[in-house]
Amino acid sequence: MAPELRIGVTGAGQLGTHLAAAARDAGAAVVAVHDIRREAADTLAAAHAGAIATTDIDAFFAVAMDGLLVCTVPPVRVDPVTRACAKGIHLLIEKPPAYDLTAGRECLAAIEKADVMAAVGFQLRYDPRYERLKALIEGHDVHLVRTVCTINYYLDFAMSPWFLQKAISGGPIAEQAIHLLDCVRFVLGNPRPTRAAAIGARNMALDRDEFDAENALQVMYELDNGVFGVHTNHCGHETFHFDLELIGPHLRLHANITEATIRGVVDGEPVEVTPPARSALGLDKVGAWLKAIETGDRSYLRSEFAEALQTLALVDAAIKSQSTGKIEEAESIAAIAPMTP
Repeated sequence: MAPELRIGVTGAGQLGTHLAAAARDAGAAVVAVHDIRREAADTLAAAHAGAIATTDIDAFFAVAMDGLLVCTVPPVRVDPVTRACAKGIHLLIEKPPAYDLTAGRECLAAIEKADVMAAVGFQLRYDPRYERLKALIEGHDVHLVRTVCTINYYLDFAMSPWFLQKAISGGPIAEQAIHLLDCVRFVLGNPRPTRAAAIGARNMALDRDEFDAENALQVMYELDNGVFGVHTNHCGHETFHFDLELIGPHLRLHANITEATIRGVVDGEPVEVTPPARSALGLDKVGAWLKAIETGDRSYLRSEFAEALQTLALVDAAIKSQSTGKIEEAESIAAIAPMTP
């Protein structure tokens, strides 16, 4: 990676710290850090020689940079994205791509006008496990998908408090389930969502008034290739799981992030495949984004912003369903060409 690529970071929390280190390890230079908390900005900048730290967004964007890591909380995305686009700065935005589709469309308009490389941090698209799963199902029909996410938030609260505050995180569908919902779309060749429904409840830690996110949640959805999916989410479980199962007339495959192998049956034959350590790209989401900037080749990006908004459309429909109690249609994303599977 060319060392002259200069990277800024807005949002100096855990994600910003992790992605900044990944950018440095890939050969880029972190030159500026912005956070509303001065201590957080100073701490992250100190880990990157020569980087400035600031709480002033104008001073931050006065620094020359080639790329920007947007690691703010979801409601704070439009301003840094549009500012970066106005300066022709490439973007890697952590998930979700925006708090909702309204904000997402505003960001997309700026991104398309500026024609910058804009990727979203769906790292499962760069995981060799799901690249291999995609190859295994080629030529086979898939009718049903089951995904499960469990995590321990409501047991030990070892997370940023806003993760469990729906006004900031959007709730567990947007903060947790979105990774697996996007992964399903990737494996199946990026079909678009058509409709979704969700129900959930919070029945843990009822003494913690500052939290309102559901701990137990079910999502049901349909994609435009005819596949039906169900997602189970529990953020008060003692063990982490990211499970994915595909079912069709002649296959049933499990690809779980906590297991070394993809296992199941294809055409009546047992399958147990250990994916390689690295994907065909040989790059993670940060390395792929930097390579795209360096070469001008968008094919390195497996989750461009426009594509990520299709997953956000599914998330938005499911969240809306929680309020209406109805199956909700996924909103279309205007003027977005389908991504090549």
